[in-house]
Amino acid sequence: MRNAVFAAALCAATPLTAEPVTVIVFDASGSMWNRLEGDLSRIEVARNVMGNYFVDRDPDAPYAIVAYGHNRRGDCGDIEVVTPIGRHVGAGQANRLVGLIPQGMTPLTDALQLAREQIPDTAEAADIVLITDGLENCGGDPCALAERFAAEGIALRAHVVGFGMAPGEVGALSCLPDQTGGLLLEAATGAELAAALAQVTTAEPVAVTVVMSLHAVSAETGAPLGAADWQIADETGAVVAEGERSDPFDIDLPPGEYRVAATAPGHSGEMALTVRPDIGQRVAVPLTENRPEASLEAPETAPAGGGLDVGWSGPDAEGDRITLASPGAAAGETLAVTLTRNGSPVTLRLPDETGTFELRYEQYEPQRILATRAITLIATEASITPPETAPPGERFEVVWTGPAGPKDEIVLAETGSPDDARITATQTRWGSPAKLKAPDVAGTYELRYRVGASGRIITRALVTIGAIE
Repeated sequence: MRNAVFAAALCAATPLTAEPVTVIVFDASGSMWNRLEGDLSRIEVARNVMGNYFVDRDPDAPYAIVAYGHNRRGDCGDIEVVTPIGRHVGAGQANRLVGLIPQGMTPLTDALQLAREQIPDTAEAADIVLITDGLENCGGDPCALAERFAAEGIALRAHVVGFGMAPGEVGALSCLPDQTGGLLLEAATGAELAAALAQVTTAEPVAVTVVMSLHAVSAETGAPLGAADWQIADETGAVVAEGERSDPFDIDLPPGEYRVAATAPGHSGEMALTVRPDIGQRVAVPLTENRPEASLEAPETAPAGGGLDVGWSGPDAEGDRITLASPGAAAGETLAVTLTRNGSPVTLRLPDETGTFELRYEQYEPQRILATRAITLIATEASITPPETAPPGERFEVVWTGPAGPKDEIVLAETGSPDDARITATQTRWGSPAKLKAPDVAGTYELRYRVGASGRIITRALVTIGAIE
């Protein structure tokens, strides 16, 4: 009888005055039998850690324990106040946890609501600490409950310690600390669980700040840009922090929404920044290179293999150029090029290829693309109209149509000869009709339109030299 009375005294709650309290919500669902460290299950590790925690805890700091899933399988109502709110002797609480046998469901929302009900109206502040190895599986909505907690207007923080959960899974419960100013932590070992408990059960709520480490990178390549000047504004637009020539820029910020602006040599930019109470971050802030303005004027289509007049505006620095490239090609990987020093418009010699390409204004120093414009090169059409006959050894005229690209030619060759063979030729730049000298030997010959960009023959016609019999 004496031992029974002593045990009851160990667990009895001492009446509270207006002071901070803590309610532990302990997961004793069936999944707590999963292995965690060697041959130990999650529940065995948690019992050891929690037992030490209660023994070492300040006995004058009041707390309660709510557990779930330890009495009945498949019952979402299996939630119990294991220890009522009060000051307790730690050894007694450790013994109580040993008696929890995991077997049931994970009714997180209802367990958290029951925990809230344990907080006395006289408490000046409170912490609810949820220790769970899984997510809600009884249809509750912990995020909606977190909103209600936040709307109560009292100093109530809800913390979440994900114990042995899959990487990132605990993030689904981030709404609880986000809404109430609590912490979201992950623990994969007994030591990490002990450290998490020490962090979240501080009796007095403290103003939370998070160390953010900002560094500037190129928005194009991701390469670090080194020291930058920084300015951080809050949601109202008020500047809350500034820094000069810093890399990185380390700053303590309360949780909230911010706007970060930064400048580095030749670069500038800004981005939104969300500071969460549980995560300190190294954040890359992308800055865009400050580029001179440039523009291009050209038709949407042009004949392949021809010449294209391109109007442009830009810095016109030494070595700047107007180019044609394949989409996505790096600066300098060109199919055609002409220098801006040739004036505007410039004539670009187009390749004898069809498809979609990209006109560019490329700066030479530093080498970069300042402006682009899509253009489609289409198949060229050409025709040759020879005279009915031409006298041997004399000049004759040939009417033609075609792209008239740089170095395009009207060629006279023997019938059946290779495409690069010729007897005589004239360039299309001299206009139509073209003038050619007939060979001295009478016979049937072939006139050809040859594209200078590729050597391709795009049309042919026969011509008779000498009298027709």
